[in-house]
Amino acid sequence: MVTLDHYLLGYLTFAFMNLTMLSGAFIYLSKKNKESWIKIHIALGIITYILMVWTIWIVR
Repeated sequence: MVTLDHYLLGYLTFAFMNLTMLSGAFIYLSKKNKESWIKIHIALGIITYILMVWTIWIVR
């Protein structure tokens, strides 16, 4: 069983930060699907922010 400790949340946050930065790069590289990449980037950014707050909240 997987428990949500601060190690797992830290790794998930790091992974989502990388995906958010990658989707931000695709906004500039994409010519046709810019709007869809912007929506993906916003969703990933919100998820990443929630994970960061949750991780900090658990550690404190």
